[in-house]
Amino acid sequence: MAGVLKHWRESASLIIASKKLSMPQPRQTLLNRIMRKQPELVENTHDEIFRVLLLKRSAASSNLPKVHVFPGGMLDNNDFSKEWLDLTGCNGDLLQLLARGFAGAPIFSRKRAAEFSEIPSEIALRIAAIRETFEESGILLARPIDDVETLKLNSLKSHPICSTYCNMSSRVNIEWRKQIISDPSQFLVMCKELKMVPDIWSLYEWSNWLTPLLRGSRFDTAFFICCVDEAPLIYDSEETEEGIWLSPSGILKACSQGIVPLAPPQLYELSRLTQFNTTDDLLSLSWKRSAYRAKRWMPVLVQCQDCTMIVLPGDDMYPENPDLTGEIGSGATEVSQSFQELQNLYPRQNRIVVNENKQLSLYCNVKFVSGHMLPLEFNKEALSK
Repeated sequence: MAGVLKHWRESASLIIASKKLSMPQPRQTLLNRIMRKQPELVENTHDEIFRVLLLKRSAASSNLPKVHVFPGGMLDNNDFSKEWLDLTGCNGDLLQLLARGFAGAPIFSRKRAAEFSEIPSEIALRIAAIRETFEESGILLARPIDDVETLKLNSLKSHPICSTYCNMSSRVNIEWRKQIISDPSQFLVMCKELKMVPDIWSLYEWSNWLTPLLRGSRFDTAFFICCVDEAPLIYDSEETEEGIWLSPSGILKACSQGIVPLAPPQLYELSRLTQFNTTDDLLSLSWKRSAYRAKRWMPVLVQCQDCTMIVLPGDDMYPENPDLTGEIGSGATEVSQSFQELQNLYPRQNRIVVNENKQLSLYCNVKFVSGHMLPLEFNKEALSK
């Protein structure tokens, strides 16, 4: 398959930010639970507050059950279909715009088999992110084919653009999603029938995370980000039980109180997103920083006396040449020091810490020069409990 390698599988994830909720959402069990426990975390649905979409993974999911994640999933062979080039009208100029003129992380730049080389990874990964978002949430980020003809490259180069989504009846939505989940090639068929094109132009490269060395499946995931003016409706799927639109700060507070479990990449990215006041600010930075390309990050696990550390690039504890494949060794590195001893020994920090109660904390005092936003430190008091 196009996205299956020896040591990991390639996937794409999408962070969707919305300015406001303009329509009633389906049942919101999680939102109701948050309102009962911490009503101050939930904003008025009519307020123009920057929100992001999170989906709760099904309890039966083999990957991160019951954890809240951004929509996304594995790359499929059909995401590399040559027919996408004809449908989108992509050419060399657009490819250069998406790639910013130079190769990115291996997930973007690696040489693929001939049958998957007709369409660049820059486009295929964006199509995968949009397809998986539709499968998991019912949100179809797409433009009418007629609109693509008027989307001039000059305007794309001068300013960022918001995403557009396709409104369809719930019946049509459910029918197409069932077909696509069963056979991903039906995504292309649907777009042709609806005369829509996946809105790849509005997806901006954000980050690239590689699953650490643990048992089970490992994923090399490209994270994209996009902004919409109004939050679309969310529909449950076989893989997800519930979706929620909530501000990044609200999600993190709910996480710190044990209401919303998060995976480390989601925690880190949400801590970045809390730095933005509006979707306009986020969109502007997303467009500008994509020129730097995302670096692939692989968390390294360190087991100390009283917690587990998830160490990230830039941290004093991060190895100079990390073992990406697990062929040298696997699992967490065990050390004899305590958390506080390691804090003193290695003062430059970019790490997520998991205490004995499985509470997450984020420590970050490094300075990057890649044009990206640094995260706000999170839940540091959890280690003192």
